Amino acid sequence: MRIGVVGVKGIGQAHLWALHSVEESELVAVCDVDVDAAEKNGADHKSAVFTDADALFESGVVDAVVIATPPGTHAPLVRGALAAGLHVYCEKPFVPSADEGYELARYAKATERTLQVGFQFRFHLGYAAFKDAVASIGPVRRVNISATNWFRAQQYFRASPWRGTWRIAGGGVLMAQAVHQVDAMIHTVGMPARVRGRVEAALHDAEVEDHAVVELEWANGARGMIVASLNEPAGVERFEVVGERGTVVLVDGYDVRVSRHEPVGEFVQTCEIEFPEDPPEWEVIDVPRAKSEWFDMMITAHRDFANAVATGRAPAVDGVEGTKSVELANAVYLSSLAGAPVDLPLPAGSYGPVYEELVAGRSI
Repeated sequence: MRIGVVGVKGIGQAHLWALHSVEESELVAVCDVDVDAAEKNGADHKSAVFTDADALFESGVVDAVVIATPPGTHAPLVRGALAAGLHVYCEKPFVPSADEGYELARYAKATERTLQVGFQFRFHLGYAAFKDAVASIGPVRRVNISATNWFRAQQYFRASPWRGTWRIAGGGVLMAQAVHQVDAMIHTVGMPARVRGRVEAALHDAEVEDHAVVELEWANGARGMIVASLNEPAGVERFEVVGERGTVVLVDGYDVRVSRHEPVGEFVQTCEIEFPEDPPEWEVIDVPRAKSEWFDMMITAHRDFANAVATGRAPAVDGVEGTKSVELANAVYLSSLAGAPVDLPLPAGSYGPVYEELVAGRSI
């Protein structure tokens, strides 16, 4: 499959190099509005050079494209590529608004093109082991996520000012960083039915949030919490799920532990000890690691994309799956601004007007 990469800076660099390791795909073109960057990367990767995405889409040179530009530019580029008959791998976050994401998913289906969203954590061995363990502990009762491992200095926003804007970034820590953990949560335990959130730009000079606290509620009565932040130099990554028959904890991506027990509802009623002192033992799940594990995830994601195109099956993260985390973030922003809980799924059209207010300068 002949592939072109649109956007050769930042994460685009990882895609360029990853494609050299994917036997099912061939990097044949690069595209960037920065002429010097496009020409340099074209020479480095022995690929055709474009500085206009539409020209690439209509060139006949590629069968598929990777969209690795800032999030606010994704929708027209994805739509243009699909309209030209190309398959699309689009980086996360997919788009700023869930309405756009679901519309693009429908368009990809109508055009019979493969659309994949770049949530590489779907191929993370630690998160996969965690998900398997969660499936073994029965109905979920509680979910806790600490996604404070994304510390960013103000220089992060100075270096690329678009990162701090609603129009181009689409959001802050919930959309640009912790979206990986949010997507993993949705993939593991499903979408919540209600959220109550508070976001703020606490320490950074930016329009978008650098800190978020979110209460979650699922249809089965399970409750949960997400804390995400760019403001903690000693931040942590911790994902905890408590179920009817046990607890599973993931720390820093690869430390996965599970504690199993009899159904807790029954145990609460039948245990004859007033103060039980012997907690269930913890089992450490062995998760293999490689020196290039982050790069390996991207390579695996590209192989999944190529295989989906070749076989006609849905990719691991299609347009619908790739939009769910956007919908949850949109709901959190609505909740924070309204000071009230918001139910999911969001009614069509409910976030768009508020997003435009944020773009126009409404403060969070």
